[in-house]
Amino acid sequence: MTLRLFPIIPVLAALASGCYLSAEADVPEVEITQHGLGMPGVPASKLIGDVSVTSSFTFSPSNTAWAKRMNSQVFVHRATVTATSGLANLDFIKSARLAMTDPAISESTIEIISYDQCENAQSSSIIEVSMPTPIDITPLWAADDTIVELQMAGRLPEKSWTVDVTLKLGGKITYKF
Repeated sequence: MTLRLFPIIPVLAALASGCYLSAEADVPEVEITQHGLGMPGVPASKLIGDVSVTSSFTFSPSNTAWAKRMNSQVFVHRATVTATSGLANLDFIKSARLAMTDPAISESTIEIISYDQCENAQSSSIIEVSMPTPIDITPLWAADDTIVELQMAGRLPEKSWTVDVTLKLGGKITYKF
């Protein structure tokens, strides 16, 4: 009598390959902050008047690998720009725009905030915008590289300055291994 294992080996291999670990959770709020985003100064800005400057940073697998692998739905609930590097306030900002894009897809830009300073705005070192409806950024979050671009306009400082940009995210996190 001979024991034949050959026919069962492909069946065992197929069953073993079908096993995976999966976890899913609703995440009410996660903060991601880019510290020290450099904004260029505008020499002679007092003579020029209102101008705009743009700066950007990238979320990539090298700095957010844990988060980029763990997503199924990602929404932005709030965005905050905070003055740093010695700025007392952001009163000089008349408007701001924050957008996310995937450089691999030209039509992938999603505007996160569009801020216009109101006439009676109180002095503050923070610009905070809450979305009435959370913005779905799932396709951009899952991209290999996600570029976040901040454009600010007004009578800008003559010297370069920095801000911290914080995104408050929520959604459904799925991890499959």
